[in-house]
Amino acid sequence: MLNKGDKKNIETKIDDDSIVNFFVMVLKKVLNFIFIGCDFELKTDNAASQPLIALCEDLQKNCYKIGAYMLGGSDTPNNRSECWVIPCFEMVGGQQKLFHNYLGGDRVIITAMSADRIAECYMILDAVKRNNKTYLLCRKHNLDEKGNLKISYFVGDENAREVTAAVSEWESLVMNEITYPAVNHIGFGRYKSPVLSVNDDVYGKPLNYGCGVIEKQIQDCLKQIQEEFAHKGVKIFADDSIVKTRDKDGNPINANAIDEYIYPVKSLAGVTSSGFITEFSPAIRESSYYAHLTELLKQYEALCGLNNVLTHDTTANATATEINMLNADNIALVDNIRQAIRKGNIETLEADSIYLGVPLNRDLWSYDETWQEVFTDEQQMLENNIKMFEQGAMELRDLITFWFPTLTSEEVDEKVERIKAERQSNTQSSIESMWDL
Repeated sequence: MLNKGDKKNIETKIDDDSIVNFFVMVLKKVLNFIFIGCDFELKTDNAASQPLIALCEDLQKNCYKIGAYMLGGSDTPNNRSECWVIPCFEMVGGQQKLFHNYLGGDRVIITAMSADRIAECYMILDAVKRNNKTYLLCRKHNLDEKGNLKISYFVGDENAREVTAAVSEWESLVMNEITYPAVNHIGFGRYKSPVLSVNDDVYGKPLNYGCGVIEKQIQDCLKQIQEEFAHKGVKIFADDSIVKTRDKDGNPINANAIDEYIYPVKSLAGVTSSGFITEFSPAIRESSYYAHLTELLKQYEALCGLNNVLTHDTTANATATEINMLNADNIALVDNIRQAIRKGNIETLEADSIYLGVPLNRDLWSYDETWQEVFTDEQQMLENNIKMFEQGAMELRDLITFWFPTLTSEEVDEKVERIKAERQSNTQSSIESMWDL
């Protein structure tokens, strides 16, 4: 697409399956940390805003795609690691319906900025071939100083340069230009990677930004380990009398090896043989190689802003404070990514509102999300919350809602009443023992 081609960066690509791809391992683990148990929720009592509920559910369904585009952009020459969610209308059952189009960094380009906001950009929505030439359907967004959003389309060549070409299926789009006055919004949701970039912060950077050298060292170490095992494999050197199949001159056929590790050997005249079979089985130095690999992986984790993700230091006797310190980098990175996800989700839903004709009045709908804290000691958190409840700093209803976020308001009320009744009967001595009621 637009930003793919000859790679200028040396970081591992997300789709490179020719190697043991540690970047994909790290990315999958980070996405699991972020999205495990997450829930995106939009609430509204406004009839015109009802379609936003399904569109919010679509964001939830595609959260891993958003995260992969947002953090895995090392397959673009300029390391553009972004996800743009573009609302587009399609005909369904004879009616226009709004859908989301999810684009990665290889299909977007920013042409103007105003402070830290995009003022003009375009993205590739589709591609066709005509007479052995590739044509791209490009959608352009322009946000002027008065907050007016103008959307137009053009046909581009394979490098997204505007050209004059007749593509019948795009004619109705290319001929139209739509303006949304005073919306003060670029018209799509942008999910920019929060990975630190020293030289260029216009675009987000992939999670493995700046890791090209260490990734090469890791692959070199893996090759050394593979060579060590290949060269140090067991080999059997047996007297060639074990070979029954011979040629007309009496020489064994397949004399080099009967199979991958048995080699027939003909004794030389005047040389005393050490035995009918000789085994070659040298010790493999795997511990040294794997120790080196582990140190490289620790450096790789640190460059990605992570700790103890691929490597696993023991925490069996660690205190809660020590575990939190060990996961400080992980917690910080996950929190920054979740903030970027939240910002992008709200931008997308606001853009949806524009195209649906819903006023950009946040009183008409509300958005929130819940995240599961994977680095938190839940037992300790439960004990802390119970202590807060007993000291009057937290109500029982809030305590139940915190630990059972999927319960409806009515179900929470029922659980509160059951717990109160159980406590009054004095058959249970603590709140913690009542959670299963």
